[in-house]
Amino acid sequence: MGVKEDANVSGDAFEENIQVFLNELKDEDVMTAKQKSILQAAIKLFAEKGFHASSTAEIAKEAGVAEGTIFRHYKSKKDILIAAVAPMVVKSAAPFLLKDVRAILQPQKEQPLGEVITSLYKNRLALLEANRNHARILFQEAFFHEELRDAIINHVAKVAKNLAQQFIESRIASGELRPLPADLIVRAFISMLAGMVIFKSVDVFDDIPMRSDDELVAMTVDILLNGIANRPVQS
Repeated sequence: MGVKEDANVSGDAFEENIQVFLNELKDEDVMTAKQKSILQAAIKLFAEKGFHASSTAEIAKEAGVAEGTIFRHYKSKKDILIAAVAPMVVKSAAPFLLKDVRAILQPQKEQPLGEVITSLYKNRLALLEANRNHARILFQEAFFHEELRDAIINHVAKVAKNLAQQFIESRIASGELRPLPADLIVRAFISMLAGMVIFKSVDVFDDIPMRSDDELVAMTVDILLNGIANRPVQS
C-alpha cells in the first residue's frame, strides 16, 4: 500500500503558518493591515516578475498604499523580500516541507522502492503546485540573496539529505539497491527531484514538451532506477 499524500498540501495550513510568523517579524504583537497588504503584494509581484524587475512603486500600487508607506515599514525592497520569504523557510516551511518526506521515507520493507520514490516525487510536485508563488520566489532569488540560500540549505536541504541517506542505506542493506556509495545515490535521487521542481517553477526552456505530473514522475523514476542505456554499457 502506498503512502497517502498529505491533505495539507492544499496550502491552507501553509498560509496560516506563514502569516503567524510574519506577525512575529516586528516588535508589534500584530502586524498592521498595511504591512500585510505590502507583503502580499510583494509576494505576488516577486513571483510574477522577479525581485529585481519589481519596483517599490508597483508594490505600493498593488497594495493600495503610498510608496512612502512602504519605507515606513521596511528599510528596502530587499527587506520586504526577506520578510516575505526567509521567515517562511526558516520557521514555518521547513517542518511543513519535510513532514511528508519523513513519513514517505520511513523504512517500509513491503513497499517497492519505485513506489516509495514515486510517492515522494508526486507529493513534492503537489506541494509546489499548491504554493507556486512562494516557490517561484525562492528558486529565483536564492541565487542572489545569501540569506535565502542559507535558510534553504540549513533548514531544508540538509535535513532532506539526511532523511534520504538513511532511506538509501536501508535499501542498500536489504539488497534492493546496488552497493554503491550511498551519498552518490542520494545526490542522484535528489537531483532528479530538484530538476523536476526547478523546471516546473522557473521558465527555463520554452521548447520542452508539456507533460502531466504523473507522466513526468513515472518517466523520471524509470530513468533513475533503470538508467538510459538500452543495454549494458562498458565504462
